[in-house]
Formats: sequence, structure tokens, C-alpha cells
Amino acid sequence: MIKGVDRKGEILTTIERWRTDSWRRQELRMPTLTTAARNTLDLPELRHRLSRFVTIKDALSCALVCKAWTDSFTSAIWFSIDFDVHPRFVDLSPDTIAKHGHLIRVVKNAKEAPQVAILANSRVNNLRHLHIDPAGSAIHYVRAYEIVFRNNMCCKSLYMSATTVPTAKLDSFGHYIPAHALSHSPGLTLQSPSILKVLRLRQLCLTHDSLVVILQGCPKLIELDLIHTNVVGDQTQSFQHVSIKDLRSSLQSIFQAIANGPPLLSYFPRLTAISIYSFDPSVAVPTTQIKEDLLRYCPDVTRYNVEDAAGAIISEFLLYVAHNITEFTYKYEHTSIEMVTGMLAHQNSLKSISQFHEQDLDFETETVASVSDPFRQSGIFLQLILRCCSQLRTLDLHSHEMDMDVVEMGEWTCQDLTTLRIRVKGLDTVDKILKAIALWRAGCWRRWQQKAGTPVQDEVNLEEINMSIEAKVARHLLKFDKLWWVWLGYQTWTPI
Repeated sequence: MIKGVDRKGEILTTIERWRTDSWRRQELRMPTLTTAARNTLDLPELRHRLSRFVTIKDALSCALVCKAWTDSFTSAIWFSIDFDVHPRFVDLSPDTIAKHGHLIRVVKNAKEAPQVAILANSRVNNLRHLHIDPAGSAIHYVRAYEIVFRNNMCCKSLYMSATTVPTAKLDSFGHYIPAHALSHSPGLTLQSPSILKVLRLRQLCLTHDSLVVILQGCPKLIELDLIHTNVVGDQTQSFQHVSIKDLRSSLQSIFQAIANGPPLLSYFPRLTAISIYSFDPSVAVPTTQIKEDLLRYCPDVTRYNVEDAAGAIISEFLLYVAHNITEFTYKYEHTSIEMVTGMLAHQNSLKSISQFHEQDLDFETETVASVSDPFRQSGIFLQLILRCCSQLRTLDLHSHEMDMDVVEMGEWTCQDLTTLRIRVKGLDTVDKILKAIALWRAGCWRRWQQKAGTPVQDEVNLEEINMSIEAKVARHLLKFDKLWWVWLGYQTWTPI
């Protein structure tokens, strides 16, 4: 949904009232056009393609032009519903939802009872992405899972999360996921399986047998997110899902053995990425067990997102558990010399190093992001990663402030670097950042001109202004021919 359109429901109602008489008047006024005289925008195929790129505000205006345009742009108006952006959508009449509900493809932030109630209309049956809170009153629970069930053969991405979590969540019936909501619809055979690819279940509960039923009914699933979701009960049946590549859950859920069976990890033999969180210091899984389980059940895992309360397991994962890591994400405040040492153990395979993004962080903000880097004084150790990890493609440590004097003490070996998000000491205003980016872009342009054999014009000699921090940064960025995405504290930039 596009920000700034706060009266979508009111405008949709106006269209309903206006269009019948307007269409008739418009058709009476419109002359009969020959094929040769037809306007380009009279082609339905072209209008349909254009409708994919206009904003909701423009689509609403286009829908008021005439009947033909209404037919073309109505689908764009109804394509995505975000209740956080358009809370008045719940004020639309049931008849309006019944008429256009089949055009809705994306639903976001359906958390409250009135929002779920309006989606309960049987015509809302062609969703591709659904984000809904199923936990609430009994009627809220029933309606939410009816919506999920009705769309389980067309939905590709399903995100269910509980906004309210009771202290005794395991005793709350409303937080348990019924397996049948994600199983096959009546009358459909196994030749028409679910096309769900991404399933995110947060702050909910389900039994192991329910999880197995869901996995069996979703053969195309590639990403499973069980963050803060409890998987409970004994294991009475086993199953292996060979399509899931990305698993997110707690350390305890993934690695601790299930009663009467192996750990949850054993369900996913083709995993390549694991996101692990552990915020309860009283829960500990031996490092040797984690290593043995990974080697036994998921030997192809090379991408890790590791987050815990104290950062204690990060160094252990790097040094003693994982092998041939290609991507690693962690909380920046857990940076340590031990962690750097662990990363250097994977210098021949490591391609991406990132920190978790703060929820309120906006890389495209109009102001320079504040910086608070507790590891700044030991930044030379982080430089060892860039000087030794020659395969690195992505460095996203946006909380780290580098000192260019330290950077220039050694060469970075990661010549294939494509994405860089860092802060630079002294580059702390919009003007300075923009000047550094402008110098980098000018240098890239000169390099492309030289490769094309084109005479270079208006060349800027960075050596003449090498005392400025902007020139130092630009000169360093120009060492990486493949560098494309750059963030230095103010918006993301590309060479062109």
C-alpha cells in the first residue's frame, strides 16, 4: 500500500455511487472511434500493464475517468490491503467487499476483530500474501482460520502472529494452530497441493503432529519461521521435508531431542540456512551436540543468523560448531575479538557479514543516522576480516564507525565486494556524505569511459584533495569495481 492515501474506503464508496450514471453519460458523449483514430490508452492491454505501476491515489483517479478505465484500474485499487495504512477499510459495506473481494491479493496487519470480520466474506478467496492475528475471542479465532483455510490453495506467503501473548500461553486454546487450516480443501486431490512457499508462525503454539500434517500439506515450502512459537507434545509420526531451505526457531526447539524422537532439525535434511535465537540463559544445549546434530541431519547449512541475550554462543558457533560458513548475521553489540577470530576461521568461504537491523532503522531517511559504536576503539580487529576474507561480497555493519587512517594501513582483499553499509569517522553530515558519494560516482564514470575508449572529460584529481575525508572515502570505494550498494549513514547509493 502507498502511504498518504488515508481515505481509501471513502473514495471506494464514492466510486460505487457515482459510476453508473457517469458511465452512461460518458458513453453518450464519447464518439465512435475507428481503429486508426483510437487513443493509445484505449488499449485494454496497455492500461492493464500501466495499472501495475501507478500509486493507489493515481489508480483511484484513473478509475473515475470512464467505465473502461474503471475495469482496468479497479484491480490495482484492491490489490493490497494494509490495515495499518488504511484503517477505514473496515467501514466498507459487505456488498462492496462481496463485489470486489476476489481482487484482493495481499492483506497486511489484520490484527483486530473488525479487520478479520470484514475479510471473512467468502469472496475474499484469492489471496497471495496474508498477515493475520488468529488469537483472540472464539469468533475471531474461527474467522481467522476460515480465511486461512479458504485461501490455502492460492496463498504463497502466510504470516500468522499473536499480538497479545498471555503468561500461560501453552494453556491458551486460542494460540494453538489447527493443522486442518493448512491442509487440502474438500474436493481437491493431491494433484492440487498447496503452493505455500513462506510460512511464518510467531507467538503461537502447535503440536508436533500438527506440524507434520502442515509440512505434508505444503510440499513447496522453502522458508519456515517458528520464532517464539512453541512446538509441544510427543512425536508419534516422522516426516522429512526436502524443500525447506531456511528454518528459524529457538536453540532449544531446533536442537533438543523431542520426546520419543530426534530433534526438530531432523525434519529438514536440505537446510542451507538457520536462524537461531536464545534469550533464556537457563537453557543450554552442549556445543558438541549442536555440532553432531548439524553434521548428522543438515550437513549443507552454511548460512547462520545467531542471536542470544549475552552473545555467548556466537563465538562457539564460529569456532567449534559451523563449517564453511558463507553468511553470518549477529547483534553488533556482541562483537568481540573472539568473534573476529572465529570469522577468520572461515575466511575462504565467508561471503556475507551482517548485523541485525533495529526495528526503527530506516536506511533511506532524510537525516544522517546517529552512531554509537562501542567497538570503535578496537576497529583494527574488524579490519582483519576485510584484509583476510577474500570472498566477501556483503559487509553490513551499519553501527560500526571506521577510521580511514586505520583502513589505509592495509589493503582489503575482498575485490568482489558489492554491498557496503558502514559509518566513517568524520563523515558525519549530509553534505560530507553527498560529496564523498559524488566523488565516487565521478570516479566510476571515468573508469567506465576509459574501458569504453571514450575521451575522459572534467577529470577530478583525488590526489590533489587527498587530505579531505570525502576524498579518502571515495578513493577507497573506487578500489572495488563491483561495488554497487553503498550506505555511509545517509540513504543508499549506487554508482549511477
